[in-house]
Amino acid sequence: MAVITDVIEKDLKKLETSIDRLITTKIHVIKEIVNYIIKSGGKRVRPILVILCAKLCGYKGEKHIPYAAIIEFIHTATLLHDDVVDNAKTRRGFSTVNTVWGNEPSVLVGDFLYSKSFELMAHEGNDIILQIISAATTALSEGEILEIVKTADINTSEEEYFQIIGNKTAVLFAAACEIGAILGSCTWHKRKCMNSFGYNLGMAFQLMDDILDYTSFDNVLGKHVGTDLQEGKVTLPLIHALRSADNEERSYLTKIIGKPRIAAKDFARVRKIIEKHGGIEYTLSTAENYTKSAKGHLKNFPDSKYKDALFVLTDYMLSREK
Repeated sequence: MAVITDVIEKDLKKLETSIDRLITTKIHVIKEIVNYIIKSGGKRVRPILVILCAKLCGYKGEKHIPYAAIIEFIHTATLLHDDVVDNAKTRRGFSTVNTVWGNEPSVLVGDFLYSKSFELMAHEGNDIILQIISAATTALSEGEILEIVKTADINTSEEEYFQIIGNKTAVLFAAACEIGAILGSCTWHKRKCMNSFGYNLGMAFQLMDDILDYTSFDNVLGKHVGTDLQEGKVTLPLIHALRSADNEERSYLTKIIGKPRIAAKDFARVRKIIEKHGGIEYTLSTAENYTKSAKGHLKNFPDSKYKDALFVLTDYMLSREK
């Protein structure tokens, strides 16, 4: 990521200042919780996309900074809500907000961040960007709800899985990139190229997340490996394995995915079944296809250090360890 952040170092410093400045509230605990989660080691991928895409599209102003902050606020709101729904205990190597402060403050501060984001967008006065982010947040909610509906459902199809991750992850990536194109006054065609680039990148990002939940280590990932399985999330590595599993394996996987607590030995066996049937390789190959598609959409833009940084960021999706 260092190669990428070096290109926009000054903008990232402005972003951090903007995040502090824009969270205006007289309620101390809100500021405390927001600072805790936003400053807890996030990669800032989504706001980086706003900045890089705006620069790629020739934008010379300063509005990309507050919009980058808004995208980070919306992402942070989803994390707060997700951790309550999933009863998560750790994130990025730290205790989750719901563990430290409780579920109610976590949900309400997430609501505050959504509300603050729309207040800030109204102040900026760009109706097109407001529409794009409104549609993205609606899709985010739909993705999260569908994921809950499909919890522990071993009959979850690949199509349903892609619908879930497209909504809960890729749409915000797409919106972040399209905001950059709008600020740069791009043509409709280039706006759609930026949107498609972001969507494909977001799909690859989530696919790699789902791989790492089976292949990484707790101290690297920043949360317990096997969390998806524990929470009943039927992701692509498992979906692919279930297609090839024999009756005994399928019966075992069905029993495990429905258990309230999963022992380490059970997780190890599930991972072995997934590896046996090529679930990791299949998911990685799918992620690679999405990154290839993402790069294809960048060909419509002139060469620059910002375009190079976006190519590097795309490659990073496949090599990241957390």
